[in-house]
Amino acid sequence: MAEIKLETGETLIGQGMMAYWEPVLGNACDVWRGTIFVTNQRVCFRISMTIHMEFELKLPKIKGFTVGRHLFFTKVTIHSRMGEKFTVTGFPVKRLQGWLRQAGIEKLE
Repeated sequence: MAEIKLETGETLIGQGMMAYWEPVLGNACDVWRGTIFVTNQRVCFRISMTIHMEFELKLPKIKGFTVGRHLFFTKVTIHSRMGEKFTVTGFPVKRLQGWLRQAGIEKLE
């Protein structure tokens, strides 16, 4: 599985293969496969087979997360304090919710 370079004092809480839904043109979206990383300092998503970090949010910039459904899939949307939304889905989606809580990110209602 992919790795990230941890900063001084940073510890990995969890990582897993997921799909990131990047919105384009209204209701359409591009889907990127990759790895999500949750640490005690940030949440980031790296596209598979590249070194490109699609998104990287420091914990203070994260407002919280919501859980929803799309057809048969459970999705988690991470909300930034600037109003951005980052939606991911995949097998470890339940574990992701635990990792986010462990990092101090609250579930929004």
